[in-house]
Amino acid sequence: MAELLGAITGDNRTTPRPVIVKIAPDLTPEQLNDVIATCEANRVAAIIATNTTLDHSSIPAEKDQPGGLSGAPLREKSTALIRAIAAKSKLAIIASGGIVDAESAREKFQAGAQLIQIYTGLIYRGPGLLREIAKAIE
Repeated sequence: MAELLGAITGDNRTTPRPVIVKIAPDLTPEQLNDVIATCEANRVAAIIATNTTLDHSSIPAEKDQPGGLSGAPLREKSTALIRAIAAKSKLAIIASGGIVDAESAREKFQAGAQLIQIYTGLIYRGPGLLREIAKAIE
């Protein structure tokens, strides 16, 4: 990761653009510390917490399928990781994972996120979800 970010920031000097890193929710505390240190050392603008999870423990065996999980099964892991990042770093945090209503969006902000990224919730709830969240956080 350090080598990749070093190359990106080196190439980014000509026309600087913010570099944002999206991380997995399945990182150990030690891995998270390493990621944060590497992001800070390479002046990353923000961390998106989180990508999909490989933890399928919340899915009944008869409904389980291979691949990463997003949406509601990711909500608690994502929020916990946001709290952990906010406690250890001043990096901006973009919350992603399990944002399906105004309450879950508010939860991410209270955990330390400055922005939110909505994907699965938007697919299932539609654009009305954006209005619901905007009204709740005014």
